[in-house]
Amino acid sequence: MAKCRYTKGGGRDPAVDIERWFDGESADPEPIKRHVAECASCSAHLAQLETVRKGVSALSRHEEIRDAQLPAFMTGIREGVERPVRWRGVWAFVSIAAAALIVAASVLFIITNGPRTVNAVESCSTELEGATVSSYASGNGVTTVWVNLAPDDIP
Repeated sequence: MAKCRYTKGGGRDPAVDIERWFDGESADPEPIKRHVAECASCSAHLAQLETVRKGVSALSRHEEIRDAQLPAFMTGIREGVERPVRWRGVWAFVSIAAAALIVAASVLFIITNGPRTVNAVESCSTELEGATVSSYASGNGVTTVWVNLAPDDIP
């Protein structure tokens, strides 16, 4: 829907005048009434205002509680406050089960995918005649390599 050229500004907002006219507060209602009859945008705005007013009036009904009705009214409030919620126990169980499942999955992940020993030395050899090579890999990832020579080969 196209906007009314008067609602785009110009220092004066006719929508405010339309709203004042709708509320019965306009000083000069005739020009606004003629404009709303001619302008589709302003008449649509007026229809929205009427819809809002009807909705608000439907929600703003006030009912008085008489002295004879007060005991029943208070009983209804007490029942609503004191009545146990049936789903509270189910949701507590579901929450605890979900937390236990998360903890179990975390522990399983840590146990199965925990730190692994990486052997940086897969094999070792030497080209020295009469020398032997041996290695030892500890559990903390340290590998020791020994090159053994005969005692008479050491200079």
